[in-house]
Amino acid sequence: MIISKLDAAKIQLDSAIDHYFRGNHVCAVTLAGAAEDIFAGLLKASGQQTPFEFLHDWYQNNYNTSISKNDFSRRIANLGRNWLKHAEEDADTKFDITEGDSIMMLIRALPCYHKLTKSHSEIMEEFFQYFKTDIARISKLFEPVQGA
Repeated sequence: MIISKLDAAKIQLDSAIDHYFRGNHVCAVTLAGAAEDIFAGLLKASGQQTPFEFLHDWYQNNYNTSISKNDFSRRIANLGRNWLKHAEEDADTKFDITEGDSIMMLIRALPCYHKLTKSHSEIMEEFFQYFKTDIARISKLFEPVQGA
């Protein structure tokens, strides 16, 4: 199969959404993260900011701190995703991959695709509608845990 990077990443993103809807958050996080990596490279090549770069800048400004992109990725933005990808430091550990992890990766990858194509697929539209309809429940996934 001969395929472009953009088309390969779209397939990964569509599959990530399908896995999200089926509750398979390991695959959703992994595939959405892979798609975001490709989209980010394409955005950078065209001189555009990626969602990760935006989040990094926002975090530094909002929390009045300086953190390298590498540390921000490893310790904050990509913690679950990186745990799924790498085993050299944490081969014998366990990690709770949640719906929130899936959503975070999907909402980073989806705008990238739209910035690059000004379009979206049918399953992307289903996710947008689901997200809008279920925003109250989804928002609770990101509320701080009392006593934590």
